[in-house]
Amino acid sequence: MLTTNLKKPFYNNIVSDSKIEDDKNNERSIDDEELISSVGKNIRAIRKSQMKTISEIAEVSGISSKYLQSVEVGKRNISITNLNKIAKTLNVPIAVLFSYDHIEKTKKLLCIANKLKNYSIIQLSNIDTIIKDLKDIID
Repeated sequence: MLTTNLKKPFYNNIVSDSKIEDDKNNERSIDDEELISSVGKNIRAIRKSQMKTISEIAEVSGISSKYLQSVEVGKRNISITNLNKIAKTLNVPIAVLFSYDHIEKTKKLLCIANKLKNYSIIQLSNIDTIIKDLKDIID
């Protein structure tokens, strides 16, 4: 049985008969909450990186702003149908919204973008040259 892609608590729920039913449900609830929170954070990070408002994304996706806001902060679960609408609106594959590591990368890119937004075109061109030179050195 291939188990490498399963989370350990979930796998334990499947194979262990020694745990009581409440323990199984509590373990799955924690994982569910993490997933809901992660999806919401990914939506927010991608939306902000595209400099879009909740209202803009909600309107194009055909969902309410209040609902989208509650999804972003992890208070509401979201259906696959609505998640797909949001992914299409954000122009990203739906799988990106499930990615745990995507959050940190997006946050870092957003932080860099915010730092660069006040630079002139010439300064940005110089920064780009420096980045290319550094990449050549590293590679």
